[in-house]
Amino acid sequence: MIATISPPPPSNSASKSNTTINNLFDDSLIEIFRRLPCKSLFICKSVSKRWFALVSDSDFHSLYLTHQHSLFQNAQAKGEELDQNGFFLEPYNAFVITPKVPSLQFGSLKKQVSLSFLGSDFEPTTVIPELRSVLKFVLGSSNGLLLCGHPRPYKKCIYRVCNPLTKDSLELPCSLTACDNAGVLVGFTCDPYYRFENEAVSVVASQRRFRVVRIPSFTDTRFSFNVEVFYSETGKWNQFVVSCPKGFACGFFLMVASVEHDGKLYFKGGGRILVYDPYSNEHVASVIDLPSGFGESYRGCIGVSCGCLWLSEFPIACTATIGNRHVYRGRVWELQCGDCGNGEAAAAEAWRLVHEFSLCDIVGPIFKKLKAIEREIVKGRSRILGFHPYVRDTVFLMFGDHILSCNLLTHRFKATEYDGLALVFYPVTTVALPWWPTPIPSLPLLVDHCV
Repeated sequence: MIATISPPPPSNSASKSNTTINNLFDDSLIEIFRRLPCKSLFICKSVSKRWFALVSDSDFHSLYLTHQHSLFQNAQAKGEELDQNGFFLEPYNAFVITPKVPSLQFGSLKKQVSLSFLGSDFEPTTVIPELRSVLKFVLGSSNGLLLCGHPRPYKKCIYRVCNPLTKDSLELPCSLTACDNAGVLVGFTCDPYYRFENEAVSVVASQRRFRVVRIPSFTDTRFSFNVEVFYSETGKWNQFVVSCPKGFACGFFLMVASVEHDGKLYFKGGGRILVYDPYSNEHVASVIDLPSGFGESYRGCIGVSCGCLWLSEFPIACTATIGNRHVYRGRVWELQCGDCGNGEAAAAEAWRLVHEFSLCDIVGPIFKKLKAIEREIVKGRSRILGFHPYVRDTVFLMFGDHILSCNLLTHRFKATEYDGLALVFYPVTTVALPWWPTPIPSLPLLVDHCV
């Protein structure tokens, strides 16, 4: 139940009129607040103790999010655009997807959302080193929170969990082992702040957790390997020897970005996807084989769309040629529900091919222009960046100097110019902003200085 605070008694001046906002009862204020964007509500919290208490209450958050959910469903039913233009959180490797709901009407989100508050230690290097282990990355995303890393060669790594909307951040104790030339796979998962229940939205106000997972990289196939897991409940790292009965090889780790789905982490390696559950089964990992006929692993992208795991291959290595025009072709698969890494039964047969497409058929007349720009900038720049989290059949694709949002079913697309970081050798982390900023779960009062 929302905590209620009675309005203050009227002063002599207020007694002449009861129309000032300070004389409104809580129910009336809540009706106003639930129609405001998050940014305005953050400002309202600093007006008075009464407003702070109302806006901070988790029951108000449930009412607010239920209202946003209703507006979003109405827009969906009318066939309206459901998201704002995607953009990169420059100069980082995070691609931001923002739903078009009133709570996230911040004006120009690209200008307002940044990671500059992390300081110079987390600014990406401007020169691409040979090894990912010395780069500063956004290493994972879960429910609107980001995991940023500052790997220092041959020293223990510094990690921060941060919220790019509220500018809150939390530095973690140092990792157990140092970064070396082999690199490290990193994953991040956090419990959601709210859940959808029929037509309402409920807030998970307590006992929320997060995990950070580190896997020292290896190129050979191994059936057991070391994994480090950070627990927010204890504020400590633990190390495990993890069994993987079918074997896994990290492959070309420069292009690996982890994907979080229902508390599990997915890492695409050499010919297989590693599935690891850091909440309930820390000692065992499973794998999902890539679909039969899948080409080079580095051309693939895994992600989550509408509650299911998706996999793409683009551009397909053996592309076709029509006349003098090189056709950029791709494929997209969906992993059948129930087979998402729950044991070793998840095999190639679990993938269902849902789309085969040619990019020139979708973008039509601008294909030739963008292809010429791509050849001029960096050959091989084209890649699928991620999948739309709540609009089925839609992918985000880098081509030439543009980011394309393409619906592979209807062939509708949006093109946004991009002149930022060359992403050929970088993994891309997709960040879906939630309708209400996710608070960072707190840690016990522990201090561990990096050395």
